[in-house]
Amino acid sequence: MLRRLAEDLWVAEAPQTYFGLSIGTRMSVFRLENSHRLVILSPIQPTPELEQDLAAIGVVTDIVAPNAFHHLYLQAFQQRFPQATVWGPPALRQKCPHLELDHLLDTAAPSPWPELRLCSLSGLHTLGPTGPSPLHEVAFCHTPTRTLVLTDSAFHFDASAPWLTRCLTRIGGGYGRLEPSILERLATAERASLRRAMQVVLQWDFDRVIVAHGAVVETGGKQALARSYASFLGSPLP
Repeated sequence: MLRRLAEDLWVAEAPQTYFGLSIGTRMSVFRLENSHRLVILSPIQPTPELEQDLAAIGVVTDIVAPNAFHHLYLQAFQQRFPQATVWGPPALRQKCPHLELDHLLDTAAPSPWPELRLCSLSGLHTLGPTGPSPLHEVAFCHTPTRTLVLTDSAFHFDASAPWLTRCLTRIGGGYGRLEPSILERLATAERASLRRAMQVVLQWDFDRVIVAHGAVVETGGKQALARSYASFLGSPLP
């Protein structure tokens, strides 16, 4: 199930629906330099095949929920890898007190992983069944491979997506372009803090962008993200 994108970087995909729409989901796996430690970002449902693939490349030591929504398989992954440290944003502990988070993601402190840079996308909301909800998303940059990892802050569906997903994302955003969807555009009202966060992200050195939903952007991701968020926020970004 693992697919290698670069040295010490893999992804794994799994089916996922949202309000009946097939959007898929993606997990990222980083192997820390000069070690066998594996950092799992946005875990999917663990299977024997996935566990076998992970065992072939290293030892799972960290499991990370990157926002307050991508926690569906966190507990299942934790049960399969009980020795791993589990991380998540502070809001996730409040939202799901039953989840056992060992550490909270603190983007104001030095990154716990030397190869990964972190930035909280403060101010970003999405539109859910009960109205606008903050995503509490953290963006990650894997510096050795110049790869940015986003979760629900941008989507990138292409011709490989199911036909209904293609149709709706053509209208709602995220088809053929790396961009937030209409759900984030409608729900995000206070945008100054998000602008500041995205300015930090765009100062990082990256080209590839991994998204949780849609296709990986192998090249040109930084320019594409800058264009889409400039349109979203209403002003140019570096």
